[in-house]
Amino acid sequence: MNKTPYRMSAEIMSDRVAWALAALVGLLNEGRTSGWIDGAPVQTGPSHAVLRAVIAERIAETPNDQRLTPLEWMSARLGLHSTELDALWLLACAELEPSVARLVQVFGSPGCPDLSVQILQRLVPIESDRLASLQLLGLIELNVDARVPQHRRPIRINDRVLEIVRGELRLDPELDGIAELRGRDDRGEPERTIVTALASDPAPVVIAIGPEGAGRATILGRAAGERGFGTLRVKVAALASDEPTRERQLRAAIREAYLFELVPMFIDVDAATRTSIERATHGFSGPVLVTTREAIPWRDRPMVTHVVERPERETRAEIWRARLAGASEDVIAKAADGYSLRPGAIVAAARNATATGRVTIEAVHEGVRARIGDELGTLATRIDWRQTWEDLVLPEDQFEQILELVARVRHRAMVLDTWGFGAKIGKGHGVTALFSGPPGTGKTMVAGLVAKELGLDLYQVDLSKIVSKYIGETEKQLASLFDAAEAGHAILLFDEADSLFAKRTEVKSSNDRYANLEVNFLLQRMETFTGISLLTTNHETALDDAFRRRIAMHVRFPMPEETQREQLWRAMLPEKAPVTGPLELRKLAREFEMSGGYIKNAVLRAAYLAADEGSAIGNKHLSRSARAEYEAMGKVAFQLAG
Repeated sequence: MNKTPYRMSAEIMSDRVAWALAALVGLLNEGRTSGWIDGAPVQTGPSHAVLRAVIAERIAETPNDQRLTPLEWMSARLGLHSTELDALWLLACAELEPSVARLVQVFGSPGCPDLSVQILQRLVPIESDRLASLQLLGLIELNVDARVPQHRRPIRINDRVLEIVRGELRLDPELDGIAELRGRDDRGEPERTIVTALASDPAPVVIAIGPEGAGRATILGRAAGERGFGTLRVKVAALASDEPTRERQLRAAIREAYLFELVPMFIDVDAATRTSIERATHGFSGPVLVTTREAIPWRDRPMVTHVVERPERETRAEIWRARLAGASEDVIAKAADGYSLRPGAIVAAARNATATGRVTIEAVHEGVRARIGDELGTLATRIDWRQTWEDLVLPEDQFEQILELVARVRHRAMVLDTWGFGAKIGKGHGVTALFSGPPGTGKTMVAGLVAKELGLDLYQVDLSKIVSKYIGETEKQLASLFDAAEAGHAILLFDEADSLFAKRTEVKSSNDRYANLEVNFLLQRMETFTGISLLTTNHETALDDAFRRRIAMHVRFPMPEETQREQLWRAMLPEKAPVTGPLELRKLAREFEMSGGYIKNAVLRAAYLAADEGSAIGNKHLSRSARAEYEAMGKVAFQLAG
């Protein structure tokens, strides 16, 4: 028997082709002798069993670092049985070697030249459960037509495996846009509890819990790197929606993880996709990494969870410094203090900020805005405010409260992180303020001025896109809203908040129960929200008491007094507006008890009346428009003397 070591992989390929031909010729002769195949037996050389023994002997004599063809290498990576490897070789030869393909056609059915399961099992003594294992790994493809008996179903090798046989060691094209290879990550200090978990037996699933951009994948990747492994990161949201395609993609991902000796990491798994991933990873011998936004159970292997916390101010500064090359320490400090972002959001924002050249705090702000605009834009509308503090007319007490709110937001990083108050108060690091009062008293305007003063974007929540009649959808939309606002440090404005934050009711029907669930979710999310939210309402008594307890500041906007109304009438007239005669603004303020919103409408209405007449704005225009707005409020206007 030939015990000469193999010198190159082409020699193994040549011997495997000879073995496949011998196996097929042997079965052909058996069929012709028995009469189930027409024709006379043909002359043959050594049997396929002899040739298979020669291959085994020569491989045994070949040094480990020289003897592996790509297919042998793959088999070693996957720990395949010898009969499983033989089946793959036979199917590969049928695709790659014309002489083998011609013989295979003898055993195929009309219009289908592939081998059937029955013929393959006569050529290679492989059991059905091992074929099922090859199919589960995505190495072979089996016709699933239920009308065809199992043993007659055509079977062929997966195209990806053919690429490997040819020596094309790259990620399966079917995973383009779905998965990416990441080498061993040895940057930074890994989380030791995860490192320890990855070494345990049986291999666990390690779940990192936190919102997008929190650094979940980085933490898991560093722990895998400490164990000497890279990762195959699979974006679950990019998987196909139909189950058969999704299952095939997941099998391909697990196969690639085996081949490249990587730890599979599934990004953003939720309750709906967990079952598919559990099925795909069942039987996978190594650990499985998962990132998710909330805790989910895992059934078929030990589970280790790690909650990813938001980085503190100093950590944020380190990331900004590393990503904003050439930026001044002043910009670094303002970015770290002003934007309580998670690592992933900092990286994305810094990439945007450095795209235009010189890095300023304005460029950082634009980078942050670009990062979150797409996410928040589907649920809320960004509002730009043109008014200034000079346009605001409020009693002194309320104005002081507004300035206190601005200071609270501006200095919370120092108070909570540097001074250590964050550790004392536990939850509730966000800032929530309630503005209550009659319509038109300036609540929304103040929200815009606060955002402008802080240099932050204000997003007005579109309740029509948030509230859904489908169970669980409202909570899902709210979770996305709060996550995006936290990531981008945007201010959320809930106008007419009583429609969403209403008091819970006694449960008398399923509708009551689900409405209460939405309020409960809001209560929990507001408690952990680290961003800034402003709520306005005309009916503060309609708000749930639990919400009121979670509000950091409550500013009550009163109806303006006569003196303030006169200021509002005066402030609403632009310098460029043409006016005629001395305007009786004090008389208007005394005669019409209106809020600033209605006064604004009246002044604008008067301007259009004057423009239509081709004249400047006069008392008659202001009086007429004021009376119309007053009546629109449901009030009766009386003409006052003087």
